[in-house]
Amino acid sequence: MDIDQPTDSSQRKGRGMEIRSVRPEELSEMIDLQCRVFRADGQLRYGQYIHGDSSYEYGQTRVVVVEGGRIAATLRIWDREMRIGATAVRMGGIGGVCTDPELRGRGYASALMGDAISWMRREGYLTSVLFSAISTRFYRNLGWGSVPMAGFRIRRVGRRAEPGNAEWGVSVFDETRDLAQVTALYEAHNLQRSGTLVRQRAYWDSAPARLRGILPSVVVRRGGDLGGYLHLDLGDDTAEVLEVGYDREEEGALVALVDHLLRVCEAKGLDEIAAVIPPQHPLAAAIEERGDGGDLELTGDSAMMMYPVDLKALFGALLPELQSRIDRAGGEGTPENGVSPVELCLRVGDQACALSVDDEGRLTLGDAVAETAEISLSAGMFWRVLMGESGWGELEPTLRAMGTGVSAEQSSLLTTLFRRREVIFWAPDHY
Repeated sequence: MDIDQPTDSSQRKGRGMEIRSVRPEELSEMIDLQCRVFRADGQLRYGQYIHGDSSYEYGQTRVVVVEGGRIAATLRIWDREMRIGATAVRMGGIGGVCTDPELRGRGYASALMGDAISWMRREGYLTSVLFSAISTRFYRNLGWGSVPMAGFRIRRVGRRAEPGNAEWGVSVFDETRDLAQVTALYEAHNLQRSGTLVRQRAYWDSAPARLRGILPSVVVRRGGDLGGYLHLDLGDDTAEVLEVGYDREEEGALVALVDHLLRVCEAKGLDEIAAVIPPQHPLAAAIEERGDGGDLELTGDSAMMMYPVDLKALFGALLPELQSRIDRAGGEGTPENGVSPVELCLRVGDQACALSVDDEGRLTLGDAVAETAEISLSAGMFWRVLMGESGWGELEPTLRAMGTGVSAEQSSLLTTLFRRREVIFWAPDHY
């Protein structure tokens, strides 16, 4: 793959360091640093992250360079589109954050994160996502907020149900036969789902995606029609479901996939099924109904963290969907049958965006002004309601307890805009 030469004009200097795009002649040193910090055998892998990704630009790799031209710290920004609700927005995925072990404790990582946000803002990204492998406090102090990812576990797995509809047959995924239909089904299955990425065909074909195992394990077919797919990671004791997709109008397809999963567990002596998928997902209920295991246990973590690169632009991208939520609530009216005219300003960290609904129920955005009532949210609260992990009504009592007043009209608008919905970030999309 040919990579354009860097044209980074965003170099930052100070405190004996320079923060900028990586240069072609520095790639080897940068990869060596990643291998020392993450995995000693990662030379080929990390090289493919660059040369096997058609979307890569040198500016996406940020480096801190200190005296002597030594790379002290680095990170990678992955150019992605993520759905917030049903709206796809440009997202910069931050990964590979590392500092030379000999140079830690000097503030390089914090400075690098600040530079990454500035670079993404200039490049037109609206939000950023990372998955913290360390204490989330470090990133919270930089303005990031956690989005809890729910999952489930079922122990003592067994089969009790008779096989499902025999017209659906499960087979090992075959790229030549199946990939085009899998990509189409993925988009249809996730079109309205917060947290999922838009996967263009180039993404499916890219070396980074293949290295992380983007392709499913098995598919289910009825004749020439593909009804679903399942992506499994089989351990010594656990079958982990990394991803599942199916035609929602074909319940038999999901049943066939679950029956296959239970047969695999039985054949390999696996005692547990686990997934970082909300327990409300139909997969969990199907496993409970088709299987003969223990109770479903809730799991999850807060490693997924988000940052509003450009808050007002983000709301601008979401405006059509937010307006549709108001329209469905009744538009013009009172809190009982719609949304009353109201103004408010949401503040998250050092950014703010004013929201206003007029007499006709039309939502507009603006800059913060002194006359507009301001509601300040922590980054964590903001992302939980924006993504749909929590509804506004669930978090408002906490705000009130913390001394943040919310009028009835404001509450009505925010409850209408921010309702709970299923949030999933599929495991194969990690970077």
